[in-house]
Amino acid sequence: MESFKLRCVLLLVGLMTIMNLFSQDKHDYATPLGKSVFYREVTDANRTVLRMSEVGPLSAGVDGLVVSFNMRQNLSQVTRPLKLLSFNSTSEEANSHFEIYYSAGTITIRRKTSPNSEYYYDYNLYDPMFTLDQGVTQWEVHLYFTGYFLWIETRNTRQLLNNKWHAPIFFGINLPNMDYMGNYLGRSSSSYIIFGDSNPSTTFTMPDEIAIYEFKYAELKDELQTHFSDDN
Repeated sequence: MESFKLRCVLLLVGLMTIMNLFSQDKHDYATPLGKSVFYREVTDANRTVLRMSEVGPLSAGVDGLVVSFNMRQNLSQVTRPLKLLSFNSTSEEANSHFEIYYSAGTITIRRKTSPNSEYYYDYNLYDPMFTLDQGVTQWEVHLYFTGYFLWIETRNTRQLLNNKWHAPIFFGINLPNMDYMGNYLGRSSSSYIIFGDSNPSTTFTMPDEIAIYEFKYAELKDELQTHFSDDN
């Protein structure tokens, strides 16, 4: 019990430390991706189902993964939340337990109480993660996920400078009684990532490539504390 309490205290201290770094975004900062463990060139990844058993072996001590993809659309024409990623226990989208949406210039995260549950809550980021430019634009999105922490980086590929937006989320894909992350790190054949939206409100594609990278949370925290916090 004392060991568990100590781990909780250390995690809380780590989260409070990293939280202090994000008082102001740093639009020229590119978060390191880590070692590539999966890569696929695509014409349009919308509706692609990635089984985690397709991902290559992970290094020892890895506790986080990065999903990288592109999204191309006219954001000013999106009239309802646009699903970007779905984390699933089967290849059927209804069995999702964690979903990522584009919504009104930012990101919404939906957590279900269990796979295929009608009960969920939405966590809406209040900071902008996208700019609503006129016309069709392409954004590159990197989702860093662990069982207890998320880091999101978006990049406007039309801009050359100051073109990135960042957000920390102080929970991950796990639930108190469900270690989903363990299955993803174990490359379980029953863990899936589904890309895209089956019924978007505007023309929507996910071109160029999809990729998975590995990272360690402790190293990411140190990286952000050392480099992202510069001048913040």
